[in-house]
Amino acid sequence: MSKREKNAVGTCIITAIDKTRDEKLGSKSGKRVVSARLYYPAEYDGEPQVVLKNAAGEMYQTPKILDNGRYPLIIYNHGYGSYMEANNKLCCELVENGFFVASVGHAFESSPLELSDGSKIELDPGIRKRQINPQISGTVAALKMKRVKGSSEKQYESFYLFQKKYCIFLNERLREWSDDVRCIVDILKKDYSHYIDFEKGIGLTGHSFGGNLSYYMCMNYKEYVCGVNIDGAIFGEYSGQTMKRPFLQICNRGNVAVVSKALLNTDAPVEYEIFDGITHLGFTDMKFFHKSKLLMGKMSSEEMINKLIILHLKFFDKYLR
Repeated sequence: MSKREKNAVGTCIITAIDKTRDEKLGSKSGKRVVSARLYYPAEYDGEPQVVLKNAAGEMYQTPKILDNGRYPLIIYNHGYGSYMEANNKLCCELVENGFFVASVGHAFESSPLELSDGSKIELDPGIRKRQINPQISGTVAALKMKRVKGSSEKQYESFYLFQKKYCIFLNERLREWSDDVRCIVDILKKDYSHYIDFEKGIGLTGHSFGGNLSYYMCMNYKEYVCGVNIDGAIFGEYSGQTMKRPFLQICNRGNVAVVSKALLNTDAPVEYEIFDGITHLGFTDMKFFHKSKLLMGKMSSEEMINKLIILHLKFFDKYLR
């Protein structure tokens, strides 16, 4: 990967109402609302501007997009019940290295979902009980399933039976989330085609359920040409399907059983990286702010993010740029 001059990072939020879909969560009234935080190379000349900054990233609020050719597009999706800036540092680094990133939020499933007018849609409190249902027996079954040893085929068979029985709701949300992404992509094609190179196709990445969505969309929609799953259990029904898109599967040691599908039924290159000393939440920017090794793992935040960035840049440089 050749060295390149890093871009300043601009950001703004775009919001749309999908008139083709009725909302199924929250108040269950009205049409589906979708938002995304855009991260893009910014036209910044060193003059004072409003800066959004924390330990996990630095962005300039709504400056002009750097008009320097068209940029490859990467879509990021957060984990279930998380928020658009959950991997802010990763998104900023991708932009600094020449990509255009849209982090998609999901109404009533983000905590909360921020809209372009500054208002917010709060998380639907009822969804937590529906993720594993029934909760007690499902949680016990999940713990047993994750301890299954043996081949990737055996591990996936165990997980498949588990998710078919206990995770019906999450399986149903895959299609809804994919429609959220495609709604945002439609806006980007309409309003940002001068800056985004859609001819190369679109890359996907995400954490947890959002990483799972990368797999689902790469499997089912041709314009998504490569994908990354950061520690997401691979839900969904894929009987008779073969993966045709390059895929990067990242996971912590304890989640090997729930990501094994990425290694099976593929005609495309698969890259597989296991992080030791990290937890599921430790893959997000929470690692910078919560120092508990029990919750985040013993790997340092610097080592985690450096490994995550290097893997992403190498992968997307190869298959998207």
